[in-house]
Amino acid sequence: MPLRAISRSSISFGLVSIPVEVFPATSSKSVHLNLLHAKDDSRIQEKIYCLAENKAVDRSELVHGFQIEKGRYVTFTNEELKKLETSASHEIEILQFIPIAAVDPVYFASAYLIAAGSGAAKAYHLLIAAMTKTERAALAKFVMRGKEHLVLIRPYADGLMLHTMHYADEIRSPKEIDHGPSRSVVASELKLAERLISDLSEDKFQPDQFKDTYREKLLKVAEEKAAGAKVTIPAAPKRGKVIDLMSALKESIKARGKKAAPNESEDESAPEDRSNDRDERRPSSRVRRAHNRRARS
Repeated sequence: MPLRAISRSSISFGLVSIPVEVFPATSSKSVHLNLLHAKDDSRIQEKIYCLAENKAVDRSELVHGFQIEKGRYVTFTNEELKKLETSASHEIEILQFIPIAAVDPVYFASAYLIAAGSGAAKAYHLLIAAMTKTERAALAKFVMRGKEHLVLIRPYADGLMLHTMHYADEIRSPKEIDHGPSRSVVASELKLAERLISDLSEDKFQPDQFKDTYREKLLKVAEEKAAGAKVTIPAAPKRGKVIDLMSALKESIKARGKKAAPNESEDESAPEDRSNDRDERRPSSRVRRAHNRRARS
């Protein structure tokens, strides 16, 4: 079944306008589960309930409300919201071109494929060629589904990909969470961690290697239950709490069939720490000479 466009628009920059069609780029494969009444396996129905009148209401009686203070709202009908949306430009207006590496992935939200509109193939492929040669992506604004989105457009395969993006004020600051007390990094631990990263490293991302194992297990168990089989689901394996970081790193490397190098197996401290320890334990030269004179006498 061919994909259906979710929007018809045009990409504009300067005096250039390229008619395009926007399609979803992904398809969720999550298993959808319905809520049932455990007593008789019948589907349940969610009702919209009015607390003030203590009764269920029909969806046609609903309006959208924006709370301006506790218990006080301004309301919008569906018609008002549609008019607000249609009054905005539905062009994909390019604001600037930037290196795609300059955008942190945290800003990306959803992905969409962009196809050339009727009679726009030449301009469409010219834009792709120019963006590919200059190694640039386009930042643009685009109104879709009642919201003005910041979007990034980039060459993808033989076409264009559009990513909706979060605005800066939608990104949470890392300062909002506790990262734990700052600790110095021990050289031997760093070497083992680097070794483990190297062992787990690949030069290329190969998405076909990864599968949704949870979905596969769920579908398998569903088939077995449908066939009347008695199913026992094993408990998830428990991971022990990491007490000794060095031991955990060594065991991780060992589990991958590699042996830690001799110089990586020592629990080294930072050079300055070791020298300080020696200085504290070693008597001074004056004390040693006095001790030797007493021993000779």
